[in-house]
Amino acid sequence: MNEIYCSKKIEKSVEKILNQHETCVFIFHGQKGIGKRSFTNILANKILQNKNRNNHFSINTNFKSNQFQKKQENLILNNTHPDLFVIENEINKSIKIDEIRELKKFLSQTPSISNYKIIIIDPIEDLTINATNTLLKSLEETNHNTYIFLISQNLGNVLKTIQSRVFKFYFDPISKDKFTSLLSLKNNFSFSNEELILINNLFNFSPGKFLQFYSKENSLMNDYSQFIGSFVINRIPAHITSDITNFELDLKILFLNNFIKNLLSYFTDKKFSKFTINFEKEIIENLNLNSVLVDKIYNEFNLFQSLSREALVYNSNIDDLIEIFLQKINL
Repeated sequence: MNEIYCSKKIEKSVEKILNQHETCVFIFHGQKGIGKRSFTNILANKILQNKNRNNHFSINTNFKSNQFQKKQENLILNNTHPDLFVIENEINKSIKIDEIRELKKFLSQTPSISNYKIIIIDPIEDLTINATNTLLKSLEETNHNTYIFLISQNLGNVLKTIQSRVFKFYFDPISKDKFTSLLSLKNNFSFSNEELILINNLFNFSPGKFLQFYSKENSLMNDYSQFIGSFVINRIPAHITSDITNFELDLKILFLNNFIKNLLSYFTDKKFSKFTINFEKEIIENLNLNSVLVDKIYNEFNLFQSLSREALVYNSNIDDLIEIFLQKINL
């Protein structure tokens, strides 16, 4: 919990606000997986362990932890600290009003073992309408010595009435160089130019998104080649060995969307874009497609995307939709 994942400007601004206010609400917003939650966790740790009403608070304060402070840090890491309340959504599920009611109970209590209480909601836009309205009332009734951190992946989906009550900070996307530096430092990963093109297409150089699937080893190129080759007959490279049945659904959708978009781009523009890797170029150039078939792929792809969005809402089987789509385009 020692790394700062944001600009120095944000760090200093947040530090200033924390020193000026005994209670306030923040929204950290920007692309998913670029460090908003990591920064929030660092703040929670620093505040619960060190923020003293009479002393200047510094995010970068270096101190030698005593036994009590180490115990507190373990509680924070495990989300079991009595003065820390975290609401996180499950995949493809909304945050219900019952969780916000529990938050209200937490707000009514005094700090237990720290001087302050911390609330983290990640992401704020996943609250249901009823939960959002209840949260609004809670924000208006927040007690002193309480800091609330709201994480947002899309600020446009956050109610203006909430935005008007908070300090907002935008986290810039991470550059290619910063991405490679972070992954080299944390996981000892190295990337070829082809891999970086694919990472940009799929994850927009978001370390969090990439590590969601490849935290232990980088088999991205292997997996992508296997998945695409599996539905393009006789196109699986001999050295590829991974089993596509074990791929996570979100990864399958990312792979499929990327390839189809590059395929359609090639037949529309009559040339490959800079976002197409050599493996894709070889496959696409050898596909026996005419304008009628390309139109069919385009129409079926739009239908697939529409049905996928509905499937997420109604918790339907998207794997079946993928299979049906691939059978229809018959590459």
